[in-house]
Amino acid sequence: MLVPAILCKEQIEKKFQKLYYTKDMFYYTGCLAQWYPNIKDIPGDGDFDYAIVNNAGELIGYLSYKADYYCSKVYNFGLVSFDRGNPIIGNDLYKKLEELIPRFRRIEWRMVGGNPVEKHYDKFCKLHNGKKHILKDSIRDKNGNYHDDIIYEIVKGGGVDGN
Repeated sequence: MLVPAILCKEQIEKKFQKLYYTKDMFYYTGCLAQWYPNIKDIPGDGDFDYAIVNNAGELIGYLSYKADYYCSKVYNFGLVSFDRGNPIIGNDLYKKLEELIPRFRRIEWRMVGGNPVEKHYDKFCKLHNGKKHILKDSIRDKNGNYHDDIIYEIVKGGGVDGN
């Protein structure tokens, strides 16, 4: 279940800190930086930060994104699982995306190639006639291995004629 992240701010920060120097942090940031979200007490217009909790109220994930109401787009998604393999995380993301798609003209997100969630993103993007763009060998990990930078987009209508 998604709840405002401010309710779990300290827990989220600690969970992110446990991911420092891991592959999960690399997949989240898309670079070698160590990071945790700056969850504001009062979010700005268009800033969304959610804690993902299970039925017992335990923190299992984090979801964030930005909405640009003028351009009618949602972007800069961030998703991390603190309980790998828990289906609640994928279900909550799916529900949120399904809620956003009819309300906005454009939905876009990025992913580091090799992330285990790629097949799910591919399926969701295809379901909504979206596109997947691959920037080959664009990101380098700490071991010197290159990964693709993958960009997904779902766009309703388009251009002046609506196509």
